[in-house]
Amino acid sequence: MAAPVAAQQDSVPYVPTPQAIVEGMLDLAEVGPADNLIDLGSGDGRIVIAAARRGASALGIDRSSPLVARARMLARGEELPGRTRFEQGDLFEARIRDASVVTLYLLPTVNVALRPKLVNELRPGTRIVSHAFDMAEWSPDGHRVVEERNLYLWIVPATVGGTWRLTMPGGRSGTLAFEQRFQRISGTLDGASIGRPTLRGTRVSFVAATPGGQRLYQGIVGDRSIEPDPAAPADAATGWQAVRSD
Repeated sequence: MAAPVAAQQDSVPYVPTPQAIVEGMLDLAEVGPADNLIDLGSGDGRIVIAAARRGASALGIDRSSPLVARARMLARGEELPGRTRFEQGDLFEARIRDASVVTLYLLPTVNVALRPKLVNELRPGTRIVSHAFDMAEWSPDGHRVVEERNLYLWIVPATVGGTWRLTMPGGRSGTLAFEQRFQRISGTLDGASIGRPTLRGTRVSFVAATPGGQRLYQGIVGDRSIEPDPAAPADAATGWQAVRSD
């Protein structure tokens, strides 16, 4: 597998991203001072530099040593001390766990080849933005067109697929089961289908029948539990918890 992956990276041509597209990508990801951005295939560093201008910490990774050297030179001229770094390296070996935003301008085949790494290594809630190319069957969570170019946003989903023990308001409990494909979910509560299931990062919501009628459940997904979302609407269920049972 190593040779084909390396060949895919080497096939990506260096095509500078127009500045309006750079800003559009950062706008779509809502990049700000709290973010740690990693640009995979960073070229001359313009996305990294633009993110740093917004107060973010940003790292660019590229296989080309001349481009890495140029990016470092351009960043020095911006006077953004401590907010930009550039490394020469393999995109598929890069340490990306700490990113809150990942940006891409690669090729469709490389996006798809990177997809397992992005899904498995990034934390739920991390935003991924790609210029021009999508992720095949992983549907984007957001999309916009800037200067006739497509920009795509994905939010890494938490893992909810499987079986949970849901303790509802009043102490009644039931079996909550989800099926998941990326951020697309469906499910049942005690065998009855739940309504309007959605998953966006770590936030999950669904409507389920209870003895008191249909109730909205909106929660935050953790490693082994789902807790009520403090930002849920006033009419959403409270005082409940789901604990993984599989």
